[in-house]
Amino acid sequence: METLLVFLLVQLSMSSGNPYDPAPGLWHDKSEARNLDCSRVSQQRAHELLPGELPAPPARLANQESEALICTRRIMRNGERPERDEVILASLRKSVGEITEAASALGPGELNWHVDAFYPQPEVAAKISVAARTELAEQGRRVSDKVPVLAAGDIAVLGRMAPKDAYPLACKRYFAQRVLGENDAFLGIMLIDTRETQLHAGLCLNGEWRWLR
Repeated sequence: METLLVFLLVQLSMSSGNPYDPAPGLWHDKSEARNLDCSRVSQQRAHELLPGELPAPPARLANQESEALICTRRIMRNGERPERDEVILASLRKSVGEITEAASALGPGELNWHVDAFYPQPEVAAKISVAARTELAEQGRRVSDKVPVLAAGDIAVLGRMAPKDAYPLACKRYFAQRVLGENDAFLGIMLIDTRETQLHAGLCLNGEWRWLR
């Protein structure tokens, strides 16, 4: 799993700069900055997503704006990844934004949101998951860092099925085995065909799977 880097950007009225900003400059050269994939969120949202990495905003900063950058360091540098991965990552914010917006519309109310990405490259899958969790948190959703897991026998059966059949069945099994309950929503983001450069996604609610794209 990739290391998550969390940069706290507290914007104080008297501050003249921020040494924790990973932008090119005194603390990072351009090549290092280009190899960080970052999402800007509020400090409170960053704390909810990564409570072990960043504390909640202290009371003394209640009247000051505070933000955080959640960054993943690229395993491969620009130009070294397969072309498919570069295309996916270049449009990740837009595609994940569309997916989470569609998922939120189908899952109103107070739900516990779980997210997982199914992608051939683990480091890319991690980036997709982090981006989706961040987007959901920004929409005010309660996001869990846990992902549902089925028994080995279920996984073996699902692995032999076509994706269009496997994901709906997995959703039913999650609910039947009480891995997910009535107050849980599971958002799955995946690459169905390795030749594609577009992410697909589906939402699992109460044992029912709905394709989002």
